Amino acid sequence: MKEPPYKYMVRLPPAMRELIAESARHYRRSLNSDIVARLQHSFSGLPERDQVEQLTPPLHDQFESVFRRDLSAQEEQLIRGFRALSQAKRDALLNLLY
Repeated sequence: MKEPPYKYMVRLPPAMRELIAESARHYRRSLNSDIVARLQHSFSGLPERDQVEQLTPPLHDQFESVFRRDLSAQEEQLIRGFRALSQAKRDALLNLLY
């Protein structure tokens, strides 16, 4: 039995959506098919999953240890949640805290 496709919502800037729509029309595909084709193409030259370490930028581990050295899992979750907020909501939250 074939596995159903995974559904994932993506927010695109209007200009990028127009570019994808134009490409999809050109190749006579749906927007979804065009996005999937582009993603497949972008990953086609990458090494296998067990070789992903080769993609790690230089000094990545050192930067990670400096920037995340003393954050708990809960603190990291707060930071990710904060970054996902709109600027207005970030400002409102900061005003409540200070």
